[in-house]
Amino acid sequence: MAVSVGVLLMAAAGCGDDKGSDSGGSGGSVGDKPLSRSQLTSAVLAQGDVPGYTIRAVSGTGSDAGGSARTADKESCQPIVDAMAPEASAYDKRLAARSIVKTPEGSDKPTAAYRLVLSSAKSGAAAKQSVQDLKKAISACGSGFGTKPSGLASKIRTVSENKSSLGDDGADFSVEYQMGRKVRYVVTQEGASLTSVAAEDEFAHTFVAVPKEVLDAQGRKLDKAGK
Repeated sequence: MAVSVGVLLMAAAGCGDDKGSDSGGSGGSVGDKPLSRSQLTSAVLAQGDVPGYTIRAVSGTGSDAGGSARTADKESCQPIVDAMAPEASAYDKRLAARSIVKTPEGSDKPTAAYRLVLSSAKSGAAAKQSVQDLKKAISACGSGFGTKPSGLASKIRTVSENKSSLGDDGADFSVEYQMGRKVRYVVTQEGASLTSVAAEDEFAHTFVAVPKEVLDAQGRKLDKAGK
């Protein structure tokens, strides 16, 4: 379990291909149209955007929920897997991922790691619907569910909603795996863009909150991308 922070750092997926395959997201507007890959890369957090945090771009495939190959064994719980692994549900695979850590002053070892994924939905309505579906899934899947393909981290023991001020535009929930790993997630929606942040402590033994300063900074940068 001591390697869980490293897993979060290495497991995030990002789209680094900003060549001419993008369409939509005209004019950089954060509205009903999906942002392109290049727009997402500009809008996602980068080193220096949040004081006290180290932010790195991550590329590759996969996620802590198994990437595009992971599915819930209960259809009603699939929105939770999609929120944990945005790679599979992002419109046209448009997303940008970051690993974020905060190291305590006087230490060279981070005690928590965060995984941020900024992705596009097909439209603002589709993004809003995905948040609504996620909220329903959290309520319906509190007693847990399995994921496929099966494996050591395939069984989720519990899913619980956390109190938050996100309203209809987001969800804050915690997931505990059968193996004991504990991860907290926040998903927010703005226009056709979705932000998913996972938070995990050094050993994944206790839940840690997603930092408000990270969410606020991402929201401000996304707003600025639309101006």
